[in-house]
Amino acid sequence: MRFSVSKKFISVLMAVIIISVIPKTGVYAADRVFPYDEDLVIVIDPGHGGTDTGTQGGRIQERFMNLITAQALVERLNQYEGVTVYMTRSDNDTTMSLTDRAKFAESVDADFVFSIHYNACYAHDRFGIEVYTSRIAPYNAYGYQFGNLLMHRFEDDFGIFPRGVKTRKGLRTEGDYYTIISANVYREIPAVIIEHCFADGTVDSVHTASNEQFRDYGITDADAIAEYFGLRSSVLGIDCSGSSDDLIEADVSSFNDATYEDRTAPDNVSITVRDIDPVSNTVTVEISASESDGMMMFYALSTDGGWTWQESKIWPGADTYSGTFDTSFELVIPFENGYRPTLVVKGFNRYDAYTKSEPVTFLERFDGCNIPLYRTGTIYGG
Repeated sequence: MRFSVSKKFISVLMAVIIISVIPKTGVYAADRVFPYDEDLVIVIDPGHGGTDTGTQGGRIQERFMNLITAQALVERLNQYEGVTVYMTRSDNDTTMSLTDRAKFAESVDADFVFSIHYNACYAHDRFGIEVYTSRIAPYNAYGYQFGNLLMHRFEDDFGIFPRGVKTRKGLRTEGDYYTIISANVYREIPAVIIEHCFADGTVDSVHTASNEQFRDYGITDADAIAEYFGLRSSVLGIDCSGSSDDLIEADVSSFNDATYEDRTAPDNVSITVRDIDPVSNTVTVEISASESDGMMMFYALSTDGGWTWQESKIWPGADTYSGTFDTSFELVIPFENGYRPTLVVKGFNRYDAYTKSEPVTFLERFDGCNIPLYRTGTIYGG
C-alpha cells in the first residue's frame, strides 16, 4: 500500500539529504529514490484496447502487442516476493479511458503504474526505446531513475537504441501532457509510459517480428521493475535487494535536467567538404552541429538536394545517459560516374526536431578522373 503523505515526505527528505552530497553528473550505482513499504502494489496498464487500436505496426495492431507484453510482464513479476500486481485490462476488446485507468490504480492503492506501449512516427523512420515520466517532482525523479535502468537492459539484451527518459508539457498547463501520467500524479501515484520500440519503422522491424519478442520485452520489463524496487524471487533465484550498477542518481526535490523537453531545433548543422578522390568518386565531408539545449541524436543524408533522404542513423557519440555527442564527425560518400550530387544533412535532437545544413552543390559530374567543382550554399538561377 502507498505511503501516507507524511511518511512519503520523510522518505523523500532523507533521499534529498543523501543525494545532496553526491555530485549530480550522471553517477550510477546510486541509492533508490522511490520510497515504499513491504506491501508493494504495481499496476500494469496495457495501452489502448477495444476501439482504441493504437498504432499499426506491420502485421499487428499496438493493442495486441501491448497486451502480449503486459501479460508476460505480470506473469514474471508475480514470481517475485512482496509485490501485488494488477492489470487495467486483460483482453483486447475492453475500451477504457485514461482517467478510468488512473481511478482503477487508486482503487487498488497502487504504488506505481507502468503503461505499456509501442511507438510510431509520421515519417516511419525513427527507432529505439524511450520512457516518459512526469514533469513534477518527486515523480520526475522516480521515472528518470527507472527509465535509465530499463533502457540499459534493452540496449544490452536486445540491441535497441536508448532514446532517453523524457517529459512532455501540457498544452495549456505546466503539468504533464499525457493523461495516463497526469491523472495518476493527481492521485499521488507515480506513472511512466514505456515505448519499447517503433512498430512502424524499418530499423526496429527486426524487434517487432514475433509475439515471442513481445513476451521477452515483458519479462525484461518485470526484471527491471524488480531491480528498481529491490525485489527478490526464490523461484527465479534472483535477488535485487542489494545495490544496482544501473541506478542513475536522481534529484527528488526538483526537475531533473536530463528529462528537459527540447522541441526547439538544433542551433546549427553544417557540412564541409574535406577531400575529394576523383579515382574512387568519393567525397569526405565533415558534419558538425551545435545544440545548446540538449543533444544530437540522429542524422540523415540527402545527395539530391533534399528531395529524398537516406535512412536516419545514430549521431556518432550520442550518449543518452550522459547527454553528450560528438560535435563533428567525418563521412565518406561514394558516387557513380555521371552523378552530380547536391549534399544536404539533417541533424535531429532527442525530440526529433531537426536543422538542415546549407547545401553543397557539385557543379560538374563525377567522371572517375577529374575533381569536380562545388559550391557551398544555396545557388539561385540554376
